[in-house]
Amino acid sequence: MQFITRLSRWILSGPRVWLSLIFVVFVILLFVYESLVSPTQDVKDFTLPNSKKETTVRKEATTRKPVVKEDTNTDEDNDYDSLVTTDPLKNVETVTAPLPSIDYVIKSGDTLERIFARLGLSRESMYAVLEADQEYLVLEPLLPNDKFTFKLDENGELLSLTRRIDISKSVSYVQHDSGGFVYEEHIKPITYKDKVVHSKIVGNFYLSAKKAGLSDANILIINDVLKGRVDFRKDVRANDTFNFVVKNGSINNVKVGESQLEALEITVQGQTYRAFLHSDGRFYDQNGNSLTPALLRWPTRKEYRVTSPFNANRLHPITGHPAPHNGVDLGTPTGTEVLATGDGIVTRIATHKYAGKYVVVDYTGPYSSRFLHLSKILVKQGQKVKRGQVIALSGNTGRTTGAHLHYELHVRGRPVNPMTAEIPTTQSISKAERVEYDANVKRWLTLMSGDKSEGKSIKP
Repeated sequence: MQFITRLSRWILSGPRVWLSLIFVVFVILLFVYESLVSPTQDVKDFTLPNSKKETTVRKEATTRKPVVKEDTNTDEDNDYDSLVTTDPLKNVETVTAPLPSIDYVIKSGDTLERIFARLGLSRESMYAVLEADQEYLVLEPLLPNDKFTFKLDENGELLSLTRRIDISKSVSYVQHDSGGFVYEEHIKPITYKDKVVHSKIVGNFYLSAKKAGLSDANILIINDVLKGRVDFRKDVRANDTFNFVVKNGSINNVKVGESQLEALEITVQGQTYRAFLHSDGRFYDQNGNSLTPALLRWPTRKEYRVTSPFNANRLHPITGHPAPHNGVDLGTPTGTEVLATGDGIVTRIATHKYAGKYVVVDYTGPYSSRFLHLSKILVKQGQKVKRGQVIALSGNTGRTTGAHLHYELHVRGRPVNPMTAEIPTTQSISKAERVEYDANVKRWLTLMSGDKSEGKSIKP
């Protein structure tokens, strides 16, 4: 008893009282903690909110892996199993995101190389596209406000490149399994309608024709088909009349392309001259005699050996995919004179990584030519050229295995074999086609001689 009395005096004396109080509080808190958070050996009494039935969940403390129960539960058991799944995405519906595509509007100063770099696309994919473009040359030149669409895969690699030519046509280069690209065209159907125009000469023929709505290309056609009959600088007088029929194409009432001249009649000093377009793309007079200047078969002064022939159905020797050769290769030494094969206008001069230096010439009617791998170009874009005129020198530019001239002939925008295609010559329409031609001529003459209210009348 005396010991207890001394102990109590010792504890309650001086600073020892605070140590005693701290110890007591610690013991009390430890007891409260143990009662609240100690693990439960049996969790049968534990119920999740809104659960319909008690469910046993066991965990291994050492591995912290959940124990997956066999699928012997009832529907009510599954209410909780869905909350303790081993895969958090198990019940999430898989959604496949569409492959990304980028619409790019061409700006002034853009080049394909800059565009590919800006979009993070590889130079290898650009070169593969240009290689496929060598036989078509539709990606360049780049014109401001033109629209390109790049379709990419999930890794950001190029799957296809599409260029919108106009409302009726777009072209694509689509990647195939071997990594290269193939050419595809997408064409919308066009509605065509004839329009007749009646007009008179005011000032000179060119200005009067422009005022009447004729394009420079159509005015050149008129000059070509009637030269030798009419001198438009000397013979034409004020108030001389001219009428013409043009065919316009449209999609949903939106004009597509340029107007195509189909028929013309002009009265000069009392004499009337007429020209009519036939289905072969050439112009003839009312009696069916050709008015279209003939084309040269060869673009050189002598006939050189064909080192690679025209083959629109050629397949790539490795990939097996289409790789057409849209022209003929002639074994010309570097510096050989290249001739325009008809009267026309130079519409394009450019340099291509694979086609090298090249020139495009549009001739009278539906004809045009391309000359590739040139060493020197002797004409300018927009320049008028005559059949047989020297326009360039052959060479070895671009991707070639040696010096040669790649020559193409196109009819209505489609490549044909220039060595075998029927080209304009001084001939008449065959008897088999004369019925069709005469019917068209009769219709056009009716339009041009009919009431001016039926067409467009241009007042002087």
